[in-house]
Amino acid sequence: MKFFIKFITLGFATSLAFFNVSVADDRPNILWIVSEDNGARWLGCYGNPAKPTPTLDKLAAEGFRYERCYSSIPVCAPQRFTWITGINAISAGTQGMRSGVQIPDFIRYYPEIFQDIGYYTSKGKDAKTDYNHRSNRSGNDFWNEPKKLEWDVLKQKQPFMHVINTHSTHESRVFGAYNPNKHTAPKAGNLAAYHPDLPGIHFVYEKYNEAHRKMDAEVKIWLAELDQSGLAKSTIVIYSSDHGGVLPRSKRFLYNSGTHCPLIVRIPEKYKNLYPASKPGDTVKELVSFTDFPKTWLNLGNATKDQVEQMQGRSFLGKETEPNPEFVYSFRNRMDDRLDMVRSARDNEFLYIRNYMPFAAVGQFLPYLFNSQAMRDWKQHDLDGRTDAVTSRFFKQPRVIDELYLYEKDYDNVKNLAADSANAARIKAMRAALRQWQLEIFDSGFIPEDEMGQQAAKYELTVYEFVRNPELYPLEQYIDMADKSLELDSKNLGCFLEALNTPFVGNRYWATLGILNLSFAGDSTKDNNVLNAMQALLEKTTESQVVKAYAAWVIVRSGNDKQGQEALDFLKNLGYKTYSFRTVLNVLDWMDPKHSFPVMLDIYLNGKQSGDSARVITNHLISQASAEVA
Repeated sequence: MKFFIKFITLGFATSLAFFNVSVADDRPNILWIVSEDNGARWLGCYGNPAKPTPTLDKLAAEGFRYERCYSSIPVCAPQRFTWITGINAISAGTQGMRSGVQIPDFIRYYPEIFQDIGYYTSKGKDAKTDYNHRSNRSGNDFWNEPKKLEWDVLKQKQPFMHVINTHSTHESRVFGAYNPNKHTAPKAGNLAAYHPDLPGIHFVYEKYNEAHRKMDAEVKIWLAELDQSGLAKSTIVIYSSDHGGVLPRSKRFLYNSGTHCPLIVRIPEKYKNLYPASKPGDTVKELVSFTDFPKTWLNLGNATKDQVEQMQGRSFLGKETEPNPEFVYSFRNRMDDRLDMVRSARDNEFLYIRNYMPFAAVGQFLPYLFNSQAMRDWKQHDLDGRTDAVTSRFFKQPRVIDELYLYEKDYDNVKNLAADSANAARIKAMRAALRQWQLEIFDSGFIPEDEMGQQAAKYELTVYEFVRNPELYPLEQYIDMADKSLELDSKNLGCFLEALNTPFVGNRYWATLGILNLSFAGDSTKDNNVLNAMQALLEKTTESQVVKAYAAWVIVRSGNDKQGQEALDFLKNLGYKTYSFRTVLNVLDWMDPKHSFPVMLDIYLNGKQSGDSARVITNHLISQASAEVA
């Protein structure tokens, strides 16, 4: 009897295991094709009159085209972090482009979870592993096959999750000088309202259309290979870009051109229960964030809620989807060596943008961006005084704090409705929603990146852990102080001066920025109490170097020649060897050149800068076109 029971038990277990494998085998394969740097409007099916993407247009007709899909951040590496973990980069301190921020070992990557649920995970050799953070693992460690695409292997390893990445539309593909004697520049049919009508700009538009033709041809080959392998009927094909781009004012910026991205999903007939709309060829209008992607792809593979618990997005495809959101959110911080902090909230009609550092122009000099002929020609056009109210706005300093756009009627986001009192209630509501989201995901941007590294290291914590400790990072206080800093109300001056004496560096930082912002709105910085307070910050040995850099700028803007020169000398000495050099460099570049030029020249002649830092300094000096620089 014991033998019989043992036999039956073993047989049941074997049958159960077989049943689970059968269920697993019946789950869809997933092929995710990612192109780089291209916004939705570059595809024919999203309205590009040049129609450079017939393959993708056909894929959209065979599948479902999402009309309102937006990147979390409009630049690649922080977006890759958000994808690989399902965690917004600003929630872990990895939002700065090319960040080296450590993350906790307990954070998992979506390919690992796919493996847990029985999927084979692989990516082609061009699928990048720059996930914009430091970890104790290599970027290839959590893929079964990290370097190649082999259809025969995938056929044997079903179900699979495979990622293909194409570089054909990367920003670098439009670099190169325009020579009217060698190049044609046909008029672009989709010239943005903010771009001036210049041959060099049309030239770059055409180069980028050509890049899309090349990318589309690659996709055609991959889809043909999928068909030939016999896998098409069991494979969900997903196509997306990694963010918008690449003409100036797109990649890196929170406008439609930088965040509105193509998303096409083709679902085989056998999985029609997963259709997001009635039939293939339909469009889907629900709001989708790139942060939703990993959780959704895992949901297609039947991952459990516990397995995706760390992820901050929502599942919009699969057997158990989550409700459509009222808003999706995006963020921008340091891009290469240029500092900024911008957040946005978007509903089904309006895009709200909050600029936390209005004293810097949107279009500040960024060396990589200026490799583009379009960017160089646009900037020169502005320097020549030939831009109008719309085409010059990108370079204005200071910029506006709040922006509000009817983003589908005004796709180029040039008609800012924020100043209209009729929209005051809407802005208040969207700002409140943005605040709630920032609290929910622990927005780490309220201590500047250069200082955040110092603070987290002091407590031997990762930034992810640091910002989740309210005793170390009182986020509600920081958001309150940041909001006050943007009110441009001199009545807040007393509050700012008081906050300079609090123990939390974030409060002192935003109070200093509040005083700086007031200096652009009036003459509050001429107050002796303000000057004394700023001077005290410079003399305080334990004060953050980042806070000191902005305090020095306030003193320079006060008009007090003696104290201003001392503050400039302080910046020069601070800039050479400290963790705050990047902040100092940005502050000097934002300053009136009549003040910052001698310091920049000294740093150039005596420092050891290289890379982007050296290029920013050189551009600052050359822009003055003086005999001294020559």
